[in-house]
This record gives sequence, C-alpha cells and structure tokens, in this order.
Amino acid sequence: MKVRGVLLACSAGALWALSGIMCQILFDEYQVSPEWLASVRLFSAGILLTGVSFFQRKEPRRRFSKKDLFGLLLFSLIGMLGVQYTYFKAIQYSGAAIATILQFTGPIFIFLFLVLNKEKTINIIEVLLLAVTFMGVFLIVAEGNIQTLNISTMGFVMGIASAITLAFYTLQPRNLLVKYGEMRIAGLGMLIGGVAFQPIHPMWRPGFKMDGLSLGLVISIVIFGTALPFLFQLSSLRFIEASLASVLTVVEPILATLLSVLLFHSRFAGIQVLGFAVVIVSVILLTRLSNKETLPEDQLIE
Repeated sequence: MKVRGVLLACSAGALWALSGIMCQILFDEYQVSPEWLASVRLFSAGILLTGVSFFQRKEPRRRFSKKDLFGLLLFSLIGMLGVQYTYFKAIQYSGAAIATILQFTGPIFIFLFLVLNKEKTINIIEVLLLAVTFMGVFLIVAEGNIQTLNISTMGFVMGIASAITLAFYTLQPRNLLVKYGEMRIAGLGMLIGGVAFQPIHPMWRPGFKMDGLSLGLVISIVIFGTALPFLFQLSSLRFIEASLASVLTVVEPILATLLSVLLFHSRFAGIQVLGFAVVIVSVILLTRLSNKETLPEDQLIE
C-alpha cells in the first residue's frame, strides 16, 4: 500500500513539472499572456475541483462564518491567485526549470514564518540548511559571481514571489482546511481567484491564435497540470505520511530541469547544476526536520 502512496505523490510532482513545460511552450510559441493562462487555469480547475468536492462529500456541508469567508477571500486572492500568476510570470521570463526550482524554496519561507510566529524553535542545523539553500540559489542565478546574473531580474523576483505566496497559501488557510476540507477550500480558492482575475484578462479574450495544439495544451494544463495532481497528492495521504508526500514532490524540479534541457535545449553551467542539487537536498532535509515537530502539516498545491 505504501508503494501506491509513493507512486501517487511522485505522479503529482511529475504532472506539475509537465504543466510548467506546457506553459513555457505556450509562452514561447504562441506568446500567450500569463494573465490569460492564470485566469483560465484557476477558473476551470476551480470548477472541476469544486464539483468533485460537492459530489464526494456525503455529510452536511458547513456554512462559512463571516470570519472564515474573509479568510477564504484572502487565501483565494493573495495565496492561490498570487502563486499561480507569479509562477507563470517566472516561467515567461526565466523558463520552467529555474521558475520551478525557485518556487521549490517555498518551504524555507514557511519555516521562517513559523519561527518568527514562535510556532517552532530553531536549531543550528536548520540555520546551516537555510544558509546552504540560499547559497544554492546564488549558484543558480549568478553562477557564483555576484556581478553576473544568469537569469533576468524579473524572472528571479517573480520566482521568489511565487515561493513567498506559496508559503502564504500553505499556512494561511490551515484552520479552513480542517473545518471545511482540502478539496472544497482548494476548489473554491481557485474558482474565486479565477473570477476575480476576469476583469484583468477575461477568458474569452485569449489574445493569440488558438489552434489544435494550443487548445490541447491549455486543456492539459487545467486537467493534468492542476486538477489531477492535486487529487493524486491528496489520495497519496491515505497510504503515506504527509511529510513523505511533500518530499516526494522533489520529482517536479528534477523533471522540469531535464525536460527543459531535452525540449528547449536549455543549457546550465556545471555550477548551476550544483546549485540545483544543493537547493533540492537542503530543502528536503529542512522539511524532514521541521515535520518532526508536532505542527499541522499542510500539503502544497502547485
């Protein structure tokens, strides 16, 4: 049974990686706007997940209090919408591989918030892991030389912003997830975020020439890059612990990097590859250490 959980969690990471690659194809080949793609992805996936949660739930559904409704709006607009949009912008400026590895540092910001909020204590090993992680990011973006950045400034800013918003939407709705269920909150969060983004870039105004390939990519991003991996990640928790499921999503940055090299002929210097490895290993170790404490464990939604 544990093998099934591992396969589900790894499949979620792999599908998220493929989603990033498909987004890059749309940006590079069709000049699709990140704003339009975020609008479509959130709205469509929100309908799918909300529908699944509606038919899945047998017991009476709890009504939202005013306080919880406000919390849901914050989660939708700052967390869910924020992480989707900044991630897409990071892909647009720097490619799927670097955008994914920068977003993968999200647990670092979760860790820092928990320490500042006095929800956990910090030890010397965790401090060293934080330092090592940021060193890895430095190797990736500057190739070890502060005078030369290998990615655009906007790409780096958006990548870090996606990590920060990832931390926000992971931590902020913890009580909502317990009271109303992960599927319902995630679905409503995407749906509300998608509706709120329509005035910025309506779904019915794509702004590019849509053909069979681009339409297929958009549908795949919604279904295989959003709804299914979330369902897989949740399903994996029936067979394995939450901390292991989180760590197994390391498949995402690794696969995104490999596919970027194969499909887009992206080239990374040896020191950047070292940076990738440093970030991945240090984040995994920090996540494992943090999960040993008796704190709520929340799953990340890509």
